[in-house]
Amino acid sequence: MKKLRTKWNGIIAGVCTLALIITLTALADVPPPELSIEQTDSNQFNIVITNGITATNYTLFWTPVLEDPNFPWLPLWVSEVGETNFAVEVPGMDEIPNGFFRVLMGSDSDGDGILQQQDADSDDPGVGILSVTINSPTDGAVLQ
Repeated sequence: MKKLRTKWNGIIAGVCTLALIITLTALADVPPPELSIEQTDSNQFNIVITNGITATNYTLFWTPVLEDPNFPWLPLWVSEVGETNFAVEVPGMDEIPNGFFRVLMGSDSDGDGILQQQDADSDDPGVGILSVTINSPTDGAVLQ
């Protein structure tokens, strides 16, 4: 019986390995999304995500300085599902002539890296992922 179980474990491991190789090969053939940016006016930009995923939406962010807590990433646009083109205006570009863009999959309106549906407070970047702990319902209470 032990030999039979060991044989089945080996077959299952082999099938799982083969499935992983096939999946990784298929993913390797998909080109990664790319961001192209064209300035159309002094503070207006046309931003296009090529090879975007049509089953999701994107949030576009801008900052004038990288890696500086005084200049956090500001959300500029939350797209509709499947939308990969943005025509945006960046406020304050007259005073700050440089800046950086980034795009995240999903909605993250406060720019903290937590998607809206998981964010405890989507208007405050200082509040992270939502966590709910229920110790016990009391007296048959229904929690909604």
